[in-house]
Amino acid sequence: MKKFAPHIKDEMTPIERMKAMDEGKQYDRIPCVPLLGEPSTRLIGTTISEYWHSAKLLVEAEAAAFSRFGHDSVGVGPSAYGVAEAMGAHVVYPDDNIPYISSPLITDYSMLDGMEPLNPHSSERMITFLHALEILKEVSSDVVGAGFSIAGPFTIASYLRGVDNILKDVYKNPEELHKLMQLVTESCNNCIAAASVFDIGVGFADPLASGTVIGPNIFKEFVKPYIEQMIETAYKKTGNKPSIHMCGNTYSIWKYLAEFDISSLSIDNMVDIGRAKDEVGNKVCIMGNIDPTGIFMMGNKESIFSAVKECIKKAGDSPKGLILSSGCQIPVNAPMENVDYFMEAARTVGKKL
Repeated sequence: MKKFAPHIKDEMTPIERMKAMDEGKQYDRIPCVPLLGEPSTRLIGTTISEYWHSAKLLVEAEAAAFSRFGHDSVGVGPSAYGVAEAMGAHVVYPDDNIPYISSPLITDYSMLDGMEPLNPHSSERMITFLHALEILKEVSSDVVGAGFSIAGPFTIASYLRGVDNILKDVYKNPEELHKLMQLVTESCNNCIAAASVFDIGVGFADPLASGTVIGPNIFKEFVKPYIEQMIETAYKKTGNKPSIHMCGNTYSIWKYLAEFDISSLSIDNMVDIGRAKDEVGNKVCIMGNIDPTGIFMMGNKESIFSAVKECIKKAGDSPKGLILSSGCQIPVNAPMENVDYFMEAARTVGKKL
Protein backbone atom coordinates (compact mmCIF):
# COMPACT_ATOMS: atom_id res chain seq x y z
CA MET A 1 0.00 0.00 0.00
CA LYS A 2 1.20 3.50 -0.86
CA LYS A 3 2.69 5.51 2.01
CA PHE A 4 0.77 8.47 3.36
CA ALA A 5 1.72 11.96 2.19
CA PRO A 6 1.01 15.30 3.93
CA HIS A 7 -2.02 17.26 2.73
CA ILE A 8 -1.17 19.71 -0.03
CA LYS A 9 -2.77 22.64 1.84
CA ASP A 10 -0.79 22.15 5.06
CA GLU A 11 2.62 23.57 5.94
CA MET A 12 3.35 20.94 8.59
CA THR A 13 2.74 17.22 8.90
CA PRO A 14 0.31 16.10 11.60
CA ILE A 15 3.24 14.70 13.60
CA GLU A 16 5.06 18.04 13.43
CA ARG A 17 1.88 19.96 14.31
CA MET A 18 1.00 17.84 17.34
CA LYS A 19 4.59 17.97 18.58
CA ALA A 20 4.64 21.76 18.30
CA MET A 21 1.38 22.03 20.26
CA ASP A 22 2.72 19.72 22.98
CA GLU A 23 5.88 21.82 23.27
CA GLY A 24 4.05 25.15 23.32
CA LYS A 25 5.50 26.25 19.98
CA GLN A 26 3.72 27.88 17.04
CA TYR A 27 2.03 25.62 14.50
CA ASP A 28 0.41 26.23 11.13
CA ARG A 29 -3.22 25.47 11.98
CA ILE A 30 -5.34 24.02 14.72
CA PRO A 31 -5.09 20.23 14.96
CA CYS A 32 -8.25 18.44 13.75
CA VAL A 33 -9.54 14.93 14.31
CA PRO A 34 -13.03 14.28 12.92
CA LEU A 35 -14.28 11.04 14.49
CA LEU A 36 -14.99 8.96 11.39
CA GLY A 37 -14.74 5.17 11.51
CA GLU A 38 -17.67 3.59 9.63
CA PRO A 39 -18.43 6.65 7.42
CA SER A 40 -15.01 6.14 5.80
CA THR A 41 -16.29 2.94 4.20
CA ARG A 42 -18.14 5.10 1.68
CA LEU A 43 -14.81 6.46 0.44
CA ILE A 44 -13.69 2.99 -0.66
CA GLY A 45 -17.04 1.52 -1.71
CA THR A 46 -17.28 -1.29 0.80
CA THR A 47 -19.92 -2.33 3.31
CA ILE A 48 -19.55 -1.75 7.03
CA SER A 49 -19.73 -5.49 7.65
CA GLU A 50 -16.88 -6.18 5.22
CA TYR A 51 -14.86 -3.30 6.68
CA TRP A 52 -15.05 -4.64 10.23
CA HIS A 53 -13.73 -8.06 9.20
CA SER A 54 -10.83 -7.17 6.91
CA ALA A 55 -7.46 -5.75 7.94
CA LYS A 56 -6.94 -4.56 4.38
CA LEU A 57 -10.23 -2.64 4.26
CA LEU A 58 -9.72 -1.13 7.71
CA VAL A 59 -6.46 0.39 6.51
CA GLU A 60 -7.77 1.34 3.06
CA ALA A 61 -10.59 3.31 4.68
CA GLU A 62 -8.12 5.17 6.92
CA ALA A 63 -5.86 5.85 3.95
CA ALA A 64 -8.70 7.18 1.80
CA ALA A 65 -9.91 9.45 4.59
CA PHE A 66 -6.43 10.82 5.30
CA SER A 67 -5.70 11.37 1.62
CA ARG A 68 -8.87 13.43 1.26
CA PHE A 69 -9.00 15.31 4.56
CA GLY A 70 -5.42 15.42 5.89
CA HIS A 71 -6.59 15.24 9.51
CA ASP A 72 -4.25 14.81 12.46
CA SER A 73 -4.70 11.25 13.65
CA VAL A 74 -5.46 7.87 12.13
CA GLY A 75 -6.17 4.61 13.84
CA VAL A 76 -7.74 1.19 13.87
CA GLY A 77 -8.86 -1.05 16.66
CA PRO A 78 -11.60 -3.23 18.06
CA SER A 79 -13.37 -0.45 19.95
CA ALA A 80 -16.06 -2.02 22.19
CA TYR A 81 -17.71 -4.40 19.76
CA GLY A 82 -14.52 -6.13 18.69
CA VAL A 83 -13.34 -6.82 22.23
CA ALA A 84 -16.80 -7.90 23.38
CA GLU A 85 -17.11 -10.23 20.38
CA ALA A 86 -13.66 -11.69 20.96
CA MET A 87 -14.79 -12.44 24.53
CA GLY A 88 -17.90 -14.21 23.24
CA ALA A 89 -20.55 -11.50 22.81
CA HIS A 90 -23.18 -11.79 20.10
CA VAL A 91 -22.44 -8.91 17.70
CA VAL A 92 -24.40 -8.15 14.53
CA TYR A 93 -22.63 -6.29 11.71
CA PRO A 94 -25.10 -4.65 9.29
CA ASP A 95 -23.93 -3.71 5.82
CA ASP A 96 -24.99 -0.08 6.16
CA ASN A 97 -25.07 0.76 9.84
CA ILE A 98 -23.00 0.49 13.00
CA PRO A 99 -22.71 -2.88 14.82
CA TYR A 100 -24.93 -3.79 17.73
CA ILE A 101 -25.24 -6.46 20.43
CA SER A 102 -28.06 -8.91 19.71
CA SER A 103 -28.29 -10.37 23.23
CA PRO A 104 -26.27 -10.45 26.47
CA LEU A 105 -23.64 -13.15 26.81
CA ILE A 106 -23.35 -13.27 30.59
CA THR A 107 -26.84 -14.14 31.79
CA ASP A 108 -25.58 -15.38 35.15
CA TYR A 109 -22.42 -14.37 36.99
CA SER A 110 -21.56 -18.02 37.59
CA MET A 111 -20.42 -17.97 33.94
CA LEU A 112 -17.39 -15.91 35.00
CA ASP A 113 -15.96 -18.96 36.75
CA GLY A 114 -15.00 -20.46 33.40
CA MET A 115 -13.79 -17.27 31.71
CA GLU A 116 -10.18 -16.23 31.29
CA PRO A 117 -8.87 -12.83 30.17
CA LEU A 118 -8.76 -12.50 26.40
CA ASN A 119 -5.56 -13.63 24.67
CA PRO A 120 -5.39 -11.41 21.56
CA HIS A 121 -2.83 -13.66 19.87
CA SER A 122 -5.26 -16.60 19.81
CA SER A 123 -8.35 -14.59 18.84
CA GLU A 124 -9.15 -14.35 15.13
CA ARG A 125 -10.99 -11.06 15.69
CA MET A 126 -8.08 -9.46 17.51
CA ILE A 127 -5.51 -10.80 15.05
CA THR A 128 -7.40 -8.94 12.29
CA PHE A 129 -7.09 -5.65 14.16
CA LEU A 130 -3.44 -6.22 15.06
CA HIS A 131 -2.60 -6.97 11.43
CA ALA A 132 -4.43 -3.80 10.34
CA LEU A 133 -2.51 -1.78 12.90
CA GLU A 134 0.79 -3.19 11.66
CA ILE A 135 -0.01 -2.15 8.08
CA LEU A 136 -1.32 1.27 9.12
CA LYS A 137 1.75 2.04 11.18
CA GLU A 138 4.01 1.16 8.24
CA VAL A 139 2.22 3.37 5.70
CA SER A 140 1.53 6.33 8.01
CA SER A 141 4.95 6.49 9.68
CA ASP A 142 6.67 9.91 9.83
CA VAL A 143 3.55 11.74 8.60
CA VAL A 144 0.64 11.15 10.98
CA GLY A 145 0.39 9.38 14.30
CA ALA A 146 -1.29 5.97 14.23
CA GLY A 147 -3.43 4.89 17.14
CA PHE A 148 -5.04 1.77 18.56
CA SER A 149 -8.67 2.45 19.48
CA ILE A 150 -10.20 0.37 22.23
CA ALA A 151 -13.22 0.89 24.44
CA GLY A 152 -13.21 1.48 28.16
CA PRO A 153 -14.10 -1.42 30.44
CA PHE A 154 -17.55 -0.29 31.59
CA THR A 155 -18.92 -0.19 28.04
CA ILE A 156 -17.45 -3.59 27.14
CA ALA A 157 -18.80 -5.08 30.37
CA SER A 158 -22.22 -3.64 29.52
CA TYR A 159 -22.10 -5.28 26.10
CA LEU A 160 -21.28 -8.63 27.70
CA ARG A 161 -23.80 -8.45 30.51
CA GLY A 162 -26.47 -6.13 29.04
CA VAL A 163 -26.83 -2.45 29.87
CA ASP A 164 -29.98 -2.85 31.96
CA ASN A 165 -28.43 -5.70 33.93
CA ILE A 166 -25.22 -3.76 34.57
CA LEU A 167 -27.13 -0.79 35.95
CA LYS A 168 -28.97 -3.14 38.34
CA ASP A 169 -25.76 -4.96 39.27
CA VAL A 170 -24.27 -1.71 40.55
CA TYR A 171 -26.64 -2.04 43.50
CA LYS A 172 -27.60 -5.73 43.56
CA ASN A 173 -24.38 -7.51 42.59
CA PRO A 174 -21.50 -5.09 43.18
CA GLU A 175 -18.90 -7.77 44.02
CA GLU A 176 -19.72 -9.78 40.91
CA LEU A 177 -19.67 -6.64 38.79
CA HIS A 178 -16.19 -5.83 40.08
CA LYS A 179 -15.08 -9.31 39.00
CA LEU A 180 -16.46 -8.70 35.52
CA MET A 181 -14.81 -5.27 35.34
CA GLN A 182 -11.46 -6.77 36.30
CA LEU A 183 -11.81 -9.53 33.70
CA VAL A 184 -12.60 -6.99 30.99
CA THR A 185 -9.80 -4.68 32.09
CA GLU A 186 -7.22 -7.48 31.99
CA SER A 187 -8.50 -8.44 28.53
CA CYS A 188 -8.12 -4.85 27.31
CA ASN A 189 -4.66 -4.60 28.82
CA ASN A 190 -3.62 -7.76 26.98
CA CYS A 191 -4.82 -6.17 23.73
CA ILE A 192 -2.93 -2.95 24.47
CA ALA A 193 0.24 -4.94 25.18
CA ALA A 194 -0.12 -6.82 21.90
CA ALA A 195 -0.65 -3.56 19.96
CA SER A 196 2.21 -1.75 21.66
CA VAL A 197 4.87 -3.57 19.63
CA PHE A 198 3.91 -1.34 16.68
CA ASP A 199 4.93 1.87 18.49
CA ILE A 200 1.52 3.50 18.50
CA GLY A 201 -0.69 5.66 20.68
CA VAL A 202 -3.79 4.35 22.43
CA GLY A 203 -7.24 5.91 22.47
CA PHE A 204 -10.04 4.91 24.83
CA ALA A 205 -13.77 5.60 24.57
CA ASP A 206 -16.17 4.58 27.32
CA PRO A 207 -19.57 5.97 26.28
CA LEU A 208 -21.66 4.03 28.79
CA ALA A 209 -19.55 5.39 31.64
CA SER A 210 -20.85 8.86 30.83
CA GLY A 211 -22.53 11.04 33.42
CA THR A 212 -25.63 10.77 31.24
CA VAL A 213 -25.85 7.06 32.15
CA ILE A 214 -24.29 6.76 35.61
CA GLY A 215 -23.68 9.09 38.54
CA PRO A 216 -20.30 10.25 39.84
CA ASN A 217 -20.26 7.84 42.78
CA ILE A 218 -20.78 4.87 40.47
CA PHE A 219 -18.10 6.21 38.17
CA LYS A 220 -15.67 6.55 41.07
CA GLU A 221 -16.23 2.97 42.26
CA PHE A 222 -16.86 0.95 39.10
CA VAL A 223 -15.08 2.87 36.34
CA LYS A 224 -12.22 5.04 37.57
CA PRO A 225 -9.98 2.32 39.06
CA TYR A 226 -10.24 0.18 35.94
CA ILE A 227 -9.59 2.98 33.47
CA GLU A 228 -6.57 3.88 35.60
CA GLN A 229 -5.26 0.35 35.13
CA MET A 230 -5.63 0.71 31.36
CA ILE A 231 -3.94 4.12 31.36
CA GLU A 232 -1.04 2.71 33.35
CA THR A 233 -0.69 -0.22 30.96
CA ALA A 234 -0.88 2.01 27.88
CA TYR A 235 1.82 4.34 29.17
CA LYS A 236 4.04 1.54 30.41
CA LYS A 237 3.82 -0.41 27.17
CA THR A 238 3.92 2.43 24.62
CA GLY A 239 5.66 5.29 26.40
CA ASN A 240 2.77 7.53 25.30
CA LYS A 241 -0.09 8.89 27.33
CA PRO A 242 -3.43 7.64 25.97
CA SER A 243 -6.39 9.80 24.98
CA ILE A 244 -9.95 9.39 26.24
CA HIS A 245 -13.31 10.18 24.66
CA MET A 246 -16.35 10.41 26.93
CA CYS A 247 -19.82 10.75 25.46
CA GLY A 248 -22.77 12.60 26.92
CA ASN A 249 -22.99 14.98 29.85
CA THR A 250 -19.72 14.59 31.75
CA TYR A 251 -19.81 17.65 34.03
CA SER A 252 -20.31 15.49 37.12
CA ILE A 253 -17.21 13.37 36.45
CA TRP A 254 -14.78 16.00 35.18
CA LYS A 255 -13.03 16.05 38.55
CA TYR A 256 -12.17 12.37 38.04
CA LEU A 257 -11.34 12.66 34.34
CA ALA A 258 -8.93 15.50 35.14
CA GLU A 259 -7.03 13.17 37.47
CA PHE A 260 -6.24 10.74 34.66
CA ASP A 261 -2.73 10.93 33.23
CA ILE A 262 -3.85 11.29 29.61
CA SER A 263 -2.78 13.22 26.52
CA SER A 264 -6.24 14.61 25.67
CA LEU A 265 -9.84 14.54 26.82
CA SER A 266 -12.41 14.37 24.02
CA ILE A 267 -15.83 15.72 25.02
CA ASP A 268 -19.33 15.52 23.62
CA ASN A 269 -21.12 18.49 22.08
CA MET A 270 -23.61 18.14 24.93
CA VAL A 271 -21.18 19.98 27.20
CA ASP A 272 -19.75 23.47 26.87
CA ILE A 273 -16.17 23.49 25.61
CA GLY A 274 -15.53 26.91 27.16
CA ARG A 275 -16.41 25.51 30.56
CA ALA A 276 -14.13 22.53 29.89
CA LYS A 277 -11.28 24.94 29.16
CA ASP A 278 -11.92 26.80 32.40
CA GLU A 279 -12.29 23.74 34.63
CA VAL A 280 -9.86 21.16 33.22
CA GLY A 281 -7.97 22.91 30.41
CA ASN A 282 -4.99 23.58 32.68
CA LYS A 283 -4.59 19.84 33.27
CA VAL A 284 -5.27 18.24 29.90
CA CYS A 285 -5.59 19.08 26.20
CA ILE A 286 -9.27 19.48 25.29
CA MET A 287 -10.63 17.79 22.16
CA GLY A 288 -14.03 18.58 20.66
CA ASN A 289 -16.77 19.30 20.20
CA ILE A 290 -18.70 20.10 16.99
CA ASP A 291 -22.21 18.59 16.91
CA PRO A 292 -21.96 15.40 14.82
CA THR A 293 -25.65 15.32 13.93
CA GLY A 294 -26.76 18.95 13.83
CA ILE A 295 -23.59 20.18 12.10
CA PHE A 296 -21.81 17.30 10.34
CA MET A 297 -24.98 15.49 9.32
CA MET A 298 -27.48 18.32 8.84
CA GLY A 299 -25.27 21.37 8.39
CA ASN A 300 -23.75 23.20 5.44
CA LYS A 301 -20.58 25.17 4.80
CA GLU A 302 -21.87 28.26 6.57
CA SER A 303 -23.00 26.46 9.73
CA ILE A 304 -19.81 24.40 9.86
CA PHE A 305 -17.58 27.48 9.60
CA SER A 306 -19.69 29.16 12.27
CA ALA A 307 -19.40 26.18 14.62
CA VAL A 308 -15.63 25.98 14.14
CA LYS A 309 -15.25 29.70 14.83
CA GLU A 310 -17.33 29.40 18.01
CA CYS A 311 -15.34 26.41 19.23
CA ILE A 312 -12.02 28.16 18.67
CA LYS A 313 -13.34 31.36 20.25
CA LYS A 314 -14.31 29.47 23.40
CA ALA A 315 -11.32 27.17 23.79
CA GLY A 316 -8.64 28.04 21.25
CA ASP A 317 -6.49 29.44 24.06
CA SER A 318 -6.92 26.44 26.36
CA PRO A 319 -3.68 26.15 28.40
CA LYS A 320 -2.89 22.58 27.33
CA GLY A 321 -4.17 23.06 23.80
CA LEU A 322 -7.29 22.40 21.74
CA ILE A 323 -7.82 19.67 19.15
CA LEU A 324 -10.83 20.47 16.99
CA SER A 325 -13.10 17.46 16.59
CA SER A 326 -16.64 16.20 16.36
CA GLY A 327 -18.39 15.78 19.70
CA CYS A 328 -18.87 12.09 18.96
CA GLN A 329 -18.60 9.79 15.97
CA ILE A 330 -19.89 11.34 12.77
CA PRO A 331 -23.08 9.61 11.55
CA VAL A 332 -22.68 6.93 8.90
CA ASN A 333 -24.62 8.87 6.26
CA ALA A 334 -23.21 12.34 6.95
CA PRO A 335 -22.12 14.09 3.72
CA MET A 336 -18.39 13.77 3.26
CA GLU A 337 -18.42 17.30 1.85
CA ASN A 338 -19.19 18.51 5.37
CA VAL A 339 -15.95 16.96 6.60
CA ASP A 340 -14.21 18.82 3.76
CA TYR A 341 -15.78 22.07 5.00
CA PHE A 342 -14.72 21.25 8.56
CA MET A 343 -11.09 20.84 7.50
CA GLU A 344 -11.30 23.93 5.30
CA ALA A 345 -12.56 25.93 8.27
CA ALA A 346 -9.69 24.66 10.39
CA ARG A 347 -7.19 25.66 7.71
CA THR A 348 -8.56 29.21 7.57
CA VAL A 349 -10.16 30.13 10.90
CA GLY A 350 -7.64 28.08 12.87
CA LYS A 351 -4.52 29.08 10.96
CA LYS A 352 -1.27 30.10 12.67
CA LEU A 353 -2.31 29.53 16.27
